[in-house]
Amino acid sequence: MAKRFVGRARTADPVRLDAPRPSTRHTVRARVDKPDVGTRVIRLPDATQAIFVDHSGRRGRRLRWTLYAVSLLVLALLALLWLTQVVEIG
Repeated sequence: MAKRFVGRARTADPVRLDAPRPSTRHTVRARVDKPDVGTRVIRLPDATQAIFVDHSGRRGRRLRWTLYAVSLLVLALLALLWLTQVVEIG
């Protein structure tokens, strides 16, 4: 069963049992300084916004040629494996 908030109970501070309770008659009001600029809210980008856009197409061409080279290497290794299975070494 999940823990449920029931209420508050006063607990005595063991060091200051005889300390007087603060009164609200002499409330001091002051102006608070502005918060530090480092605590501003971080604006998240829109979820539907493009993350990376390559207008020149250079990245796509490089990726395509890399995939061509890798697939050619895999085909060459498969051909070598096939040749070792077909040809009997003497």
